[in-house]
Amino acid sequence: MAILWIISILSIAVFSATQFLFIELESGANSRSLFRAEQLADRGVAIGSHPEVQRGDPLLIGEINEVESFSARISSEGDRLNLNSLLEQPENDRMVLEELFMRWGLRRDQAEDVLDNLIDWVDNNEESTRLGAERSFYFERGRINHPFNRKFGSLEEVELVNQFGLVIAANPLWRDSFTLLSAGPLDLNEAPAELIAAACECGTVSAEQFVKLRDGFDGQPGTTDDLQFEALEQVTAELNIPEPFKDRVAARISIEDPSRRIIARGRLGRIAVERHVTVQYTGDLTKIMRWTTRRIE
Repeated sequence: MAILWIISILSIAVFSATQFLFIELESGANSRSLFRAEQLADRGVAIGSHPEVQRGDPLLIGEINEVESFSARISSEGDRLNLNSLLEQPENDRMVLEELFMRWGLRRDQAEDVLDNLIDWVDNNEESTRLGAERSFYFERGRINHPFNRKFGSLEEVELVNQFGLVIAANPLWRDSFTLLSAGPLDLNEAPAELIAAACECGTVSAEQFVKLRDGFDGQPGTTDDLQFEALEQVTAELNIPEPFKDRVAARISIEDPSRRIIARGRLGRIAVERHVTVQYTGDLTKIMRWTTRRIE
């Protein structure tokens, strides 16, 4: 009987050790596969960040073999509104954000409240705007270091602003409309109609017609049939911007931004990795402004 017990215990030990070995081998294989997927994504980043490579270039898609592949998508970082830039001159640009927030469902008084709080967060004084909040307001609520009284360092920081929860509730995907990494003006060669309408103070229909013309017959941005505008005068004419508003609107828009956003994906079998990289070009210099990675299941 004792011998049978010993044999049973040894059998269980051997079985457990075998299972642990299989798990270790599988974990090692997954780590190697993940590393290879990251390498493939990096290949997409390297190609997409080359200044001579443009959107839709065939080089942005590659199949190494039956299980290895990469792809990269290029867009302008200026296709989103630069929040810091709009808050630098609130007397001229606050209407852009108010209009956008109201399009998302806020009442006008709520939009004005949010804007005043955003302005107080980034300005360098302790005087509250009409509906805003400065240090004393936050201090009473146990937030002794707020507001920062400087430009936003990240979009995550924006959510700390008093009353900004109204925007989050109205549009949980609000970050998709903003950036802090562009040169400032909205790139109308790539921006969506909603942001164009807000920045250019024009109707939604005009902005949608403009985007339809810009994106060509296939209606898809980033393809070879896109119409790329080469002068702001062309843009303002197509959008029918009234003459008295042109100078004010022109300060908010551009036809090209010096930063590009690259979304590169590397895949090895069922394992895929996606890199989100923002690259800024200044003369002959290339600077990585942001680099994030996520695994795709």
